[in-house]
Amino acid sequence: MTVSSTTHPLIGQNVLVTGASEGIGHGIAARLVEAGANVALAARRAEVLTESTTRLRTRATAGQRILSVTADVSSPSSVDELFERIGEEFPVLNGLVANAGSGSVAPFLDVTRDDWQRTIDLNLTGTFLCVQAAARRMVATQDVNRSIVVTSSIRALGARTGVAPYAASKAGVNQLVRIAAYELAATGVRVNALSPGITATPLSQERNSLFDERAATVPMGRAGTPADMAEAALFLVSPGSAFVTGTNMVVDGGESLH
Repeated sequence: MTVSSTTHPLIGQNVLVTGASEGIGHGIAARLVEAGANVALAARRAEVLTESTTRLRTRATAGQRILSVTADVSSPSSVDELFERIGEEFPVLNGLVANAGSGSVAPFLDVTRDDWQRTIDLNLTGTFLCVQAAARRMVATQDVNRSIVVTSSIRALGARTGVAPYAASKAGVNQLVRIAAYELAATGVRVNALSPGITATPLSQERNSLFDERAATVPMGRAGTPADMAEAALFLVSPGSAFVTGTNMVVDGGESLH
């Protein structure tokens, strides 16, 4: 592995980011590229993913590898295919950012069984499948830096109307992170959660008619951005967080304080 630097702490390291075609996932992938990593972007929509990958390749340095893999992490067979492809391209996997996830706003009494199952399959089961697959690869190597970061949400920490499936799935993710971190600690593999507050992404602004109103209530006076989340993810992926595992890093401008 190439020795990293302060400005490029991930030179020579290989990281997979799911849900990386836009929003928070794409912001994280872009920051990891800037930090010197070889990055594999995975997402469901092939066309959007191809466009996002092309943009990142223009920012990469000579020799830096930027891969694109179409995958649906809510499908076990798709996750298997994803990690088979990653194994072919990256002999060592240093990092996983399990970011793929989605949610919608609906009153509790209007949530259908399909709504519930779709959210659990993607946000919780899909995250479990990716974390387990990455951890199995990581424990088989002795590379110094091996880190798993899972995108959760502050919706798992409090109560708000209209987000029952999403909040429940992310609460499950938080406990998954804690248990995986505890079990894997002795192997040197770190597992941490990143919990954004309201964040300005195409998906959140499209699906939340109250976005501007809720962003205005954030104590720091604005919604978060993908770049805000990317800086936190970079820390958790990088060797600088070598003694950090099982934590939930909240990045919300103080939103969860009230």
